[in-house]
Amino acid sequence: MSFLGLSIIIPTKDRGHVFYKTLEAAFIATEDIPSEIIIVNDSKTQTVALDKKYGDKIKVLSNSKSGVASARNLGAKEAKYEAFLFLDDDILISKKNIHDLIENNKLFQNAIFNFNWEYPKDLTEKISQTQFGRYLIQNGFTSLKGWNTNLTWQDSDIFKVDLIASYFLFISKQQFNLVGGYNERFPHAGAEDFDFAMRLKTSGVMTLCNPLSMVWHNEEDRVELLSWLQRKERAAETRKIAVGLGYDEMAIQASSTKIKLVTFLYPLKNTVLFILASIPNFKALDRIYFKLTNTLLAIYLYKGYFKNR
Repeated sequence: MSFLGLSIIIPTKDRGHVFYKTLEAAFIATEDIPSEIIIVNDSKTQTVALDKKYGDKIKVLSNSKSGVASARNLGAKEAKYEAFLFLDDDILISKKNIHDLIENNKLFQNAIFNFNWEYPKDLTEKISQTQFGRYLIQNGFTSLKGWNTNLTWQDSDIFKVDLIASYFLFISKQQFNLVGGYNERFPHAGAEDFDFAMRLKTSGVMTLCNPLSMVWHNEEDRVELLSWLQRKERAAETRKIAVGLGYDEMAIQASSTKIKLVTFLYPLKNTVLFILASIPNFKALDRIYFKLTNTLLAIYLYKGYFKNR
C-alpha cells in the first residue's frame, strides 16, 4: 500500500479530558503529512466540542447505532484515504510513531500493525501509590507486554502475531473491506477485536507488532477498582457472543457449582468492595488486597459471561 495520506479514526464515548488529550496528540503528530482525523461520538448524552484551531482537518460523526464496533465501521466508511489508523480515545501518539508507521509500511506493504504501549510514566508513578494501582502493575495490566504473557515477545525487532487489537491499528482500506469490517453484534469493547483478528488471519493478512515504537495508554480516568471491574464484566459478555460465533477458545469453563457460588457471591460484591476500601494502604497488606481483588474479578467475569443463565 502506497502511503498517500492517513485517516485516523477515533471512536469515543464520555471520556472528557482524556479524549481531548488524545485528539491534541494526534493532531500534532500528523501536522506534517496529508491526514484527517475522524471522531465517531458513541455517546448519546454528550457532544464533542472542537477548538477552531483544528480547522477542517477533523470531522465529527455521531454514531446512530451503539458500540465501538459500529463506531469504527462508520469512521471507516467516511474515511477518504486508503490508509487507516484506528486509535482508542485514551492513546497518545507522537510524530515519531507516524514516522515509524510510514517506514514500516515501506518494508511490509501488505501487513497491518500494532505498536507497543505502556501507561505514561507519570500515571504509573501515581498509581504505584495506591493498592489497586500496585495490583495493576503487579499483574502486568499497565503494558502490552504485560498483557501478553502467552506470547513469545520480542523487544528488539518487529515480530508476527496471531492477534491484533484496535487501540493503535494500522490497516489499509482494502484489507479492512476484505473482511467486512468489525462485527456489530458485539455491544461492548472486548471480543470484537478477537473476532476481527481471526477473520484477518483466515484471509491471509500478515499481522505484526512493532515493540520499538511506543504509544502511551492514558487510562488516567480508569484506574479505580469498581469501574475497572464493571468493564471486565461487559467484556465477558462479548466473550459469550464470540463463543456463539464458533470461537470455542474464548469460552470460560465453569462447573455448575462454581456458577452457583458466583451467583451467590455477586450480590455481596459491595461488601467485598467495602472490605477492600477498609484495608490500610500499606504495601505489607498488598497480598491480602490482591487476593480479594482477584476474587472480585472472578465474580464479575463469571457474572458477565453467565448473566443469562
